[in-house]
Amino acid sequence: MDAFVKDKINQSMNDRKQYHSRFLENCSTYNSFLELEKKAFEAGSLSRKHKELMALSISIVTKCEPSIEWHVQQACLAGASDKEIYETIDVAIEMGGGPAAAYSRFALNALDFHKKRT
Repeated sequence: MDAFVKDKINQSMNDRKQYHSRFLENCSTYNSFLELEKKAFEAGSLSRKHKELMALSISIVTKCEPSIEWHVQQACLAGASDKEIYETIDVAIEMGGGPAAAYSRFALNALDFHKKRT
């Protein structure tokens, strides 16, 4: 993985940490969003891992790199295997076509990045 991609992922992670408290202090909807996120990703009929994989696929199709990075990390933390990540990418490519295939490369970079950190 080249330095540009590593820097991009690190910047995304740093931005998320840096702006979290600022959002909490200044944005009236942010805390509600965090509660919604917490409820949405709780294990129920679907496991947290499966919900993270769904979110990863949606993130790829919507071309949101910070979300791609986050949901790759969260899926890995929830026990997703590399094969499950690849199958999730397959679904994203089917739903999003060529652009999803291009953004899937970022998902693979994020997977490599987070696997090296653990």
